[in-house]
Amino acid sequence: MRIENLPDELFLYIFSFIEPNDLLKGWYNLNYHINMILRSVEIRINIKNNDDFNNSLPYFKHFCSQITHLKDERFFPDTQIDLRSLINIRFLYLTHCSKEQYQHINPDNQPYLTHFFSSSLPWSFHERILFEQARFPYLISIGCPRGTSIYLLSVTNPINRTIRHLHLHSASNEIIYKFIQYLPSIVSLTVDYLYTNSSYSPLLFTDSRVRRLNIVNSLSSQFHLEQLLLSVRFSDLTYLCIIFDTCDFHQLAYTLTKFSCLEHFNLRVNTYPSGLNLMATRLMSPWFLSLNYEQIINRYSQKQTILINNIRK
Repeated sequence: MRIENLPDELFLYIFSFIEPNDLLKGWYNLNYHINMILRSVEIRINIKNNDDFNNSLPYFKHFCSQITHLKDERFFPDTQIDLRSLINIRFLYLTHCSKEQYQHINPDNQPYLTHFFSSSLPWSFHERILFEQARFPYLISIGCPRGTSIYLLSVTNPINRTIRHLHLHSASNEIIYKFIQYLPSIVSLTVDYLYTNSSYSPLLFTDSRVRRLNIVNSLSSQFHLEQLLLSVRFSDLTYLCIIFDTCDFHQLAYTLTKFSCLEHFNLRVNTYPSGLNLMATRLMSPWFLSLNYEQIINRYSQKQTILINNIRK
């Protein structure tokens, strides 16, 4: 049996695991049939911070109209990517985005964009694609690095009901509250750094549709985080992942009783009393049953933390 006689679907499956550079050098121009199959392959490209993009230019230019996933992690790119060529892009992640590039990000150039994140864009860009007329019709996931930018919002009565996933680099309770007001259909929320606003004011109660909440680093107190959880009323919450420097386990156990839909709870506590009674703490809540110590090792130090990773059966 000749390899060309294999089903096209099998070729597409195999090609999905092969790097674009290898597809171009190893498979392109073998024959007409293979070339036709290659034209239907969805291309995924990941560029690391130290990668030389010039090495990727040949296959990038060849497959540009087939790229559906692009993640560029370069902080200071020597060669900029022409985003106008990415007409079928779905997932776009740019650590650094130049002014020329973000001017080329619009529904005419990337009509099928569903996920977008960049850590270097002005708020005016996010305002344009979220609340003004030139919205992406399929956009459901957005990363707005500077949460405080929401206070710059100038559009009257802005509401966007298409965004489902929101990733904030930094935010306070008040900022999260505002985003939920303006993006009421969010079901997944990630905050890299949660901090306490110095001019703190109590939050009004509101409802949200958030089912997954991930607080990567909590710079605010446990009290402020729990106030966010209770005041926003995450009644549909099924997944909760948080990191504390210190933890009042009694108070946390009480807070968790408010989430009847919770299915997955992940907690890490960086600092804890030396005489902490693990057995007694585990009995405070069914969610604490897997509580245990974990060694965290990085390039600078080694430390012991407390970890909970519990899934309701």
